Amino acid sequence: MLNKKLVIVSNREPYSHRKGRVEKAAGGVVTALDPIMQKNHGIWVAWGSGEEDRKFADEAGRVKVPPENPSYTLKRVWLTEKQIDDYYHGYSNRFLWPLCHMVLDRVYLKRSYWTGYKKVNQLFADAIVDEVRRKKAIVWLHDYHLAICASYIKERNPELPTTIFWHIPWPPYDVFRICPQRKDLLEGMLANDIVGFQLESFCENFMNCASAELGAKIDIKKRVVYYKGHATGVRAFPISVDFRWFESSASSKKEEGIIKRLMKSHRIQPGVLIGLGVDRLDYTKGLTKRLETIDLFFSKYPRFKEKFTFVQVAVPTRKVEPYLSYRKGVENKIRNINHKYGSDMWNPIVYIDTRMDQEKLSALYRAADIAIISSIYDGMNLVAKEYIASQVDEKGVLLLSEFAGAAEEIPGVTLINPYDIEGCADAIKNALERPLVYKIEAIREARAYVKRNDIFKWVDEILEEIKNIG
Repeated sequence: MLNKKLVIVSNREPYSHRKGRVEKAAGGVVTALDPIMQKNHGIWVAWGSGEEDRKFADEAGRVKVPPENPSYTLKRVWLTEKQIDDYYHGYSNRFLWPLCHMVLDRVYLKRSYWTGYKKVNQLFADAIVDEVRRKKAIVWLHDYHLAICASYIKERNPELPTTIFWHIPWPPYDVFRICPQRKDLLEGMLANDIVGFQLESFCENFMNCASAELGAKIDIKKRVVYYKGHATGVRAFPISVDFRWFESSASSKKEEGIIKRLMKSHRIQPGVLIGLGVDRLDYTKGLTKRLETIDLFFSKYPRFKEKFTFVQVAVPTRKVEPYLSYRKGVENKIRNINHKYGSDMWNPIVYIDTRMDQEKLSALYRAADIAIISSIYDGMNLVAKEYIASQVDEKGVLLLSEFAGAAEEIPGVTLINPYDIEGCADAIKNALERPLVYKIEAIREARAYVKRNDIFKWVDEILEEIKNIG
């Protein structure tokens, strides 16, 4: 256990107030960190994003959470609409997101974006320092929204230890140099005492950028960057999921009823083989490539008509361009494929565009004979691990893009190249026809790995590093 107060800082808050009730954020990070914060009586700093959030917080933006056992402080940072547009929709998601995922034709930048990003990072830093005051504390920043926050923290409190975990990829220098603010971003990151990434390759990219752009000294063996008299450790911490929760949920008797209702409501006949994709509607997830693959699959292997249905769960994400246009393109492709191959009793693709709770998702994961992840670039992709953890019947095959971070660590999966449309179509056919004994062998290997390396191990490893700073 940490002997200092833990201050977690993220764009998204662990608890939000909506329509008079408190909602806990979904996802493994909150699941793993919430009990630790309760024991530590720490502080969680996040963007307060609604009027209800403001109503339930005190004058300083504080509210005690969780509601059933108030034991730590949620400090909400308030942003104007202009700041949200520039910092969040603008610099974070129209510039940094496509840059780091190397989708360079999607990169868009205005000067006001950077101005807003700097201002909001300073607002977060001020909130952190004001809350910590003279307490012994360690600050744990999360993700690309807060790349330069540590530099503002250190300006006011140079002795306050900080670490950041960067959840998305860090690109190679030849890509990163596109960024006009690359020096500021690197210096902001290097103000931290530890910088964490998903993969060793992202660590190497970051250190190469620091060396090439700043002339920083790099110790490859120790994984340390030395810059302006400060040492920053650079570590890989592959994020994971709550294996036991997904396994337990998928194993429950309730799941069978959920599956039956889902199959009936979407007109999927008993005995039909099921493929599954679960994604945010984001261009980095390669949905258009996946749909082209399914089109070619039914064209090349017509014997699977009415015997195989692909279920695509696509959750709408940011309601701004280019995501709105991307969604329209995906939906048009699905309509065309269903019209081309479908019949009165069967559609090759079932499209679900509403948010599903974790219980329904785990039921779908269990039922799916194959799951396809076709990311064109991904930091990790936790759907891969959720599917594996939910495969309690040990019959499923995961087709995983070699450009997803998960591909670098999970054994027992079938790697695909989403740009090789025919290769992916063949991979679907081979997965569906693979003898059960080989499916069992592969999925057991994958499940054993994810079970050993779950979200709680991820948190423990980072906390062990954090204990050594400050």
